[in-house]
Amino acid sequence: MEIRHPDYRNSILNVTNSILKHYGAEAAYATLPELDAALEKGYRHVFLVLLDGFGVNLFKFLEENSGMKRDFKKEITSVFPPTTVAATNAVMSGLPPYVTGYIGWTQYFKNEDANVIVFYNQDFYDFEKKLEEKLSEKYLKYESIYEKIRKASPDVETFELFPNFRPDGYPTFGSQVDRAIEIARRPNRTFAYVYWSEPDATEHKHGVEVLETAAMVRELNREYERLTNSLGGDSLVVLIADHGQVDVEEIFVLDDEELMACLVRKPSIEPRACNFFVKKEKKEEFVSLFRRKYGDKFLLYSKERLYQEELLGTGKKHPLLDDFLGDFLAISVGPYIFNMVGVKTYKGHHAGLTRDEMLVPLIIHGKK
Repeated sequence: MEIRHPDYRNSILNVTNSILKHYGAEAAYATLPELDAALEKGYRHVFLVLLDGFGVNLFKFLEENSGMKRDFKKEITSVFPPTTVAATNAVMSGLPPYVTGYIGWTQYFKNEDANVIVFYNQDFYDFEKKLEEKLSEKYLKYESIYEKIRKASPDVETFELFPNFRPDGYPTFGSQVDRAIEIARRPNRTFAYVYWSEPDATEHKHGVEVLETAAMVRELNREYERLTNSLGGDSLVVLIADHGQVDVEEIFVLDDEELMACLVRKPSIEPRACNFFVKKEKKEEFVSLFRRKYGDKFLLYSKERLYQEELLGTGKKHPLLDDFLGDFLAISVGPYIFNMVGVKTYKGHHAGLTRDEMLVPLIIHGKK
């Protein structure tokens, strides 16, 4: 598989900075010229649509005359790791994971001594363990894109359309499209962020190179076409993804007794960006074991190398980032994942450094 690093001057992070710049808010990072040019045309309604797991590798399932292919502008990258927790928070904040501290599904919080599923506020390995406070609010709070827009342009109404795993969420992407069409009829200026959890969920369950995923991609395109066909000339639609996916094979890392004996605690972050806290006296042994067993499947990064190569981005480092990251991060560059659950779970996954995980589309539709 082709390796691809994030490009923090041509990424989903820069999409948000273009939008912030458009509304007069501070753009702390570079903007995208293609999106800047579209926004400068003065649209009253701006929709930022994020389809989870919609990498450019899925374009092969679309007809050449499809709406998404018609409006495709270029490939951009995700952030690292290319995974929902890191990427959607980069989009929502306009900041990279290095600054937000959001790096993966499961993060170790030193003060709580817990490997926490960040979105659920639940210990990953111990569901009986009760967390008294919402840790994302306590430790990972940032100023959102909505807050920044409202502060800079108080006349702009902001909307957030999520699936129904949130209160007042939507049961289908089609129902989100219905709501977006309603928003576009409002007389005042609006900005709406639309997040939908497909095709990611289908890819996790069935895989990438399968009929189920192809069917889902075509259904999403039909709804996209319905949205763009229903909007007037005063509406702009920007569609991106948080990451792509690849088909995977699982390695049950918890069953590797030799490797586990080197660790202070169980692994965390992501199956394709797996975080290891290693006992001081076992570091050389760990590195030797890992390279012998898994060196052909994963790149082994030290925390220092991760920072040096700026994979997580640049800026003011989050104060807990050193606690979240262990001594080593194993990054998949092939089809393999480290299963941290103990039972077969995934057909497709993400968070590695392959092209199909890292590259997502920049799709722009506006009639001006």
